[in-house]
Amino acid sequence: MTEDFRVKDVLSLCVDWNSISSSREAVEQFVDAVDGGRDLFEDRRSAKRKPVTIDVIAVPLDAQQKPCGDAFLALTRNISRGGIAILCTERVKSPYLLLRLEMARYRMLQAVVKVIRSKSFYQFTEVSACFALAEGESRPSSNRKTSKPAPARNGKSAPRRKRAKRAVAAGKVSRAV
Repeated sequence: MTEDFRVKDVLSLCVDWNSISSSREAVEQFVDAVDGGRDLFEDRRSAKRKPVTIDVIAVPLDAQQKPCGDAFLALTRNISRGGIAILCTERVKSPYLLLRLEMARYRMLQAVVKVIRSKSFYQFTEVSACFALAEGESRPSSNRKTSKPAPARNGKSAPRRKRAKRAVAAGKVSRAV
């Protein structure tokens, strides 16, 4: 006797609700294993993004982090110690997602992420999310280098242009030299 399973039912069975690893250490170990620790691209973010495609099972969660929809398949676009970007064909309106990622080298991560942005284009949705950490854990420290704003094409600095725009908007038209 065979039962007719929907794909979404089978995906939900793949999620282990007892081993959701939202600890900083589990996320860092998984991200470091993605490309063997190599830094392929230089990035100015505090947590470097690693472009990688990994199959993901995603389950929508409500504000109390309880399931509020059917599981669906997605692909990662990139991942960092701070967050992840995924592509899917579902519209994501829930504030959280439970993600299950598996790599070929027997590495697995189940983590809750907070949805920062969900942007739809054509039949796809790109979801940007940060890892929702366990109580008492914090985001990775910022390694960003501070840099001066790039000068404008005419050689004037950005703050001077802003002052000129404000003056024009206030009706004080003056000619900047």
